[in-house]
Amino acid sequence: MSDAAALDLDALIQHKRIIVCCGSGGVGKTTTAAALGYRGAMQGRKVLVMTIDPARRLAQALGLAELDHAPQRIQIGPATGELHAMMLDTKRTFDALIEQYAPSDAARETIFANRYYQHLSNSLAGSREFMAMEKVYEMVQLASYDLLIVDTPPAQHALDFLEAPARLFDLFEGSFVNLLLQPYRVAGRIGFDIFRRSSDRLLKGLERLTGYAVLADLSDFFLAFAGMAKGFKDRSQRVMTMLRESQTSFLLICAPEPSSLAEVDRFFRRLSAEALTIGGVIINRVHQADSIFAASSYSLTNDDVELISTLPDRRLGGLDLASRLLAAYRDQLTMAALDRAAIDATDWIRAQVPMHRVPHFDRDLHSLADVAAFAAQLQIEAQTTTATAPT
Repeated sequence: MSDAAALDLDALIQHKRIIVCCGSGGVGKTTTAAALGYRGAMQGRKVLVMTIDPARRLAQALGLAELDHAPQRIQIGPATGELHAMMLDTKRTFDALIEQYAPSDAARETIFANRYYQHLSNSLAGSREFMAMEKVYEMVQLASYDLLIVDTPPAQHALDFLEAPARLFDLFEGSFVNLLLQPYRVAGRIGFDIFRRSSDRLLKGLERLTGYAVLADLSDFFLAFAGMAKGFKDRSQRVMTMLRESQTSFLLICAPEPSSLAEVDRFFRRLSAEALTIGGVIINRVHQADSIFAASSYSLTNDDVELISTLPDRRLGGLDLASRLLAAYRDQLTMAALDRAAIDATDWIRAQVPMHRVPHFDRDLHSLADVAAFAAQLQIEAQTTTATAPT
């Protein structure tokens, strides 16, 4: 067993303002986020769980048909706190920022009507993650919730919220955009519509490749957006400051599989390089050597063992039940040993990052009752001894 410190998730729930869950797809990240929110509400906190992932897994985990951009309260029984959940609507969040930072009504309407803005607000790589952090910042400023839990999308986009601001600013300040805007800047007081009708060599020269109207519309958009660049930059800096504050913590979620653990190593190195606080690692679906007997509410007597040894299982060619049980136990010990070896090979375990293991469930988790069962497994775990598979 590793000597990494046990991860006290209840302490994070009680003392943090923002918890960001990162991890690869298919490792139970959304269920973990929901269970953390459930546990927080049961402990008296007013919690909002926000998902960036458009796959609607959070709604399924909470037993809902769908989630909306507006927070929705989840009824979880006799809790002393409250659990709320929402799914990010990227375009609505982007629209709200345009409303806030547009220098004039004309600029705002130009952007909203522009087809390139429609694409940018919905499809640009990183725009969803960028808007998610903007929404978190908005919720923090509103101070309506004690705890915000952010469920990020799968691995390939999980850290885009760190890169998205720079990517968007590079887009608006890149050499190609400056090339498009330079004629309009030179035109100055001549006026936007008048200058666009002039015989500008740059746009006319590119007409054969993309079409003059396309470039003109693109220039319209970037020119209208240029006046808001400073407001966006300032807000993004405030968002990054929020992510680095002591009240924000990142949880790395994974399964005890080489590919998933490798992703967590990558997240660990990146978050460490960005000076972001890593609260710990949650490893889901861990096979444990004692899980066969820990789940049992009774113990076998000598008479039971003797009876089992005499009962054949005709479905397996007459193999007796005692042999089946021993084989299953050996498999369990083998899986536990493999999980342990994979975990011990990671960078974060050597860095003594606090860890919590959630045992492997024998069913898929799709309901609020399942979330409650998962939440019950988030208590600080006791250290156990290393198991070895019998030969």
